[in-house]
Amino acid sequence: MCKLIQFLGILILFGTNSNVHAHHSFAAEFSYENFGERQGEVVEIHFVNPHARIFFSVTGDDGNEQIWSAQTFAPQTLLRRSWNKDTIKVGDKVKISGNLGLENSHKIWIVEIELDDGSIIQPNAGAAN
Repeated sequence: MCKLIQFLGILILFGTNSNVHAHHSFAAEFSYENFGERQGEVVEIHFVNPHARIFFSVTGDDGNEQIWSAQTFAPQTLLRRSWNKDTIKVGDKVKISGNLGLENSHKIWIVEIELDDGSIIQPNAGAAN
């Protein structure tokens, strides 16, 4: 009986592991097909795990302000690519291109950021001048 309980415990442990991993899937939040860009002003930055995020204010088609969340890799990955917590600052004007969030959410996975001075940042490649 003890072996059966141990077996069931291990089975449950491994079974829940796949569910925990599944919630962290790109496809659960972002579209592979819908690519777009949004322009706005940075209002908040979270340079923390598991993903760095930039929140920026966008004027919607209806003229109202929308706060968008732009997400990218973990800070350690960005640091290796010459991008640090001071690369983008609150108040910066940005144009962010990437994979749009599902179900018309105000989210975007960052592929490229263009700053107001024309410099380009690509999380896959690093910060360029």
